[in-house]
Amino acid sequence: MYFVRGWWTDKDDCPIKEAGIGDTIRFHIETEHVDDGDEITFTVYDSDGVEFLDDRLSLTVQGTTTAYNKVKITGNKGFIEWTTGEGSLALLQENFEGDELELYVKCEYKGNIVNLPHDSDDYLMLYEKEVLITVLIELPHSKETGWGAKGLAGHSAMAIGEKYFDYGPDYDLNNNGTPNQNSSGEIVPVNERDYDVDFNNDGDKNDIVNIDENTLDFKNAPGRPWWGEMVARKLNKTPEDVKLSEILSFINLDWYNDGTNIYGKVHKIEFYVKENEAKKMVEWWQKRYRHLKVYSVFPWTGEQCTTAVKSAIQNAFSFKIGGVNWIPDTTQTPKGLLEDLYAFISTSKQHSGQLATITIIKNEDIDWPNP
Repeated sequence: MYFVRGWWTDKDDCPIKEAGIGDTIRFHIETEHVDDGDEITFTVYDSDGVEFLDDRLSLTVQGTTTAYNKVKITGNKGFIEWTTGEGSLALLQENFEGDELELYVKCEYKGNIVNLPHDSDDYLMLYEKEVLITVLIELPHSKETGWGAKGLAGHSAMAIGEKYFDYGPDYDLNNNGTPNQNSSGEIVPVNERDYDVDFNNDGDKNDIVNIDENTLDFKNAPGRPWWGEMVARKLNKTPEDVKLSEILSFINLDWYNDGTNIYGKVHKIEFYVKENEAKKMVEWWQKRYRHLKVYSVFPWTGEQCTTAVKSAIQNAFSFKIGGVNWIPDTTQTPKGLLEDLYAFISTSKQHSGQLATITIIKNEDIDWPNP
């Protein structure tokens, strides 16, 4: 009687059938026999196939959040615009049957109710945006012995989108070659709370102490960003601001002449996750960078490069034991992490179920250890 059609567009009025959470979208209504200035009641639903089971979506329009909105009609046309956000995400996370919402609009005017678009094939598919996860793994050089031969040499690092993170030991606390002293020769103490470690063995972790760096080793050293800090120093920025592209350039430098000490084979592993999963990974790393703990190859006393990457990835998923993309507690080395990642799959809607891609971006240097 009143409703001719309804359709979805982006904010520039280009017709769409898909959108990502966080996008600004519009729903347009064309009517007939509706007086100018009259309003149509507008309610968005996620289709479950059976109408009485469909979930209603609350919208935030011009600062007001409600499930029931009004669209003013002028010249038998009108639209409503909003940016999808927390309401859509919450509804999506409650949807156990899929990774997307199928949105339609229930419109009402003078007792006449109709679902638009008329054809369910034109419902809007709404899903989470995806984020590329990149894990970088340097394996021990084939000539290495000792700890390297056991797989604890090399390095594990990761990027969430372009945000880069990694973890390593700080053997030179002040990066100036002088143990525990600044450039003026003054002793620079360490706050135990920053690392959650009882360095002076007095039964608490509340002291500010001086550490003899000559006693630090791979079993007990304050942690720090590793490649991230080296690149940050070169580019005069903070480790938190280092980007994946800058690390990839760093890896390709000469291990000896440029001082990177990256001489093993380096693998790049890529897979996609949902935006909320990526956010959880970032939050884990941000917390770790604020609270560096102690670096140790023994997991019961601290954290090291591989366990840091593993913990950040696992923080993104709700399961705690087993399941897809699970990394077991026994994984403690770069080599072991690489083996686990061969079975990883993307969790995003756009790349759902696709295996991680693994490429070698740098072969081990033939001139190591004698350049």
